[in-house]
Amino acid sequence: MTQWTVLYRKEMMEMVRNYKILWIPIVFILLGVMQPVSSYYMPEILDTFGGLPEGTIFEMPTPTGEEVLMNVLSNYGMLGVLILVLSAMGVVSAERQSGVAGMVMIKPVLYSAYILSKWAGLLTITVISLFIGYVASWYYTSLLIEAVAFERIFQSGVIYSIWLVFVVTLTLFFSTILKGNGSVAFVTIFVVFSISTVTSILGKHMKWSPAMITEHTGQVLLSGELDTSFLLAFITTIAIIIVILVSTIQIFKQKELLE
Repeated sequence: MTQWTVLYRKEMMEMVRNYKILWIPIVFILLGVMQPVSSYYMPEILDTFGGLPEGTIFEMPTPTGEEVLMNVLSNYGMLGVLILVLSAMGVVSAERQSGVAGMVMIKPVLYSAYILSKWAGLLTITVISLFIGYVASWYYTSLLIEAVAFERIFQSGVIYSIWLVFVVTLTLFFSTILKGNGSVAFVTIFVVFSISTVTSILGKHMKWSPAMITEHTGQVLLSGELDTSFLLAFITTIAIIIVILVSTIQIFKQKELLE
């Protein structure tokens, strides 16, 4: 059994012990189901709590299934990202502070195996949570609003997972270079939302940005087709992820050698 396999199993066992393997998917399910349910019952909710004058006629068009699912992904882009960052912020920094990382590295263990096992653990919980939550939202959307082709759900889910992989990779990077968990979370969220904001403002000049992945997800969901600029954003995002991972390994190695 390789070092990486042992360390990866350790990461997964740790997620079982602290219930991350349970509560993160549950949060994604709740975020996913909440949107189609609230969209379906919104007229009744407004009628009950809206306080409209008597005799007022208020008609709200029912959103399409694709629009509901786009809102689901929007929730994942805000609350989902926040949950993932908060759950992953101490993946390296907490172990370095507690001395666990030093004990592991005495074995000796390859620095790359240590970092990549943690990255793989984060990817596992991220992808599982996304697809369980997204499929649950698709089921309730089909049940309450209208059916959406599962092919589009699968394609958009795969594409959107690339963005979440980028986010957790960035979290791992900052968890390696920063000490406090709070600072890791703050800096990661600031960088992620800064990238998203700049990309939305300068969209024409940011076709390569990782944040454009979310735009392409919406296109697939609505039309079933990808824009020609998707390949550029995809290649750039994968390249940035690789650079971040290599940098994370090197920074972690230097920090461990200096301590």
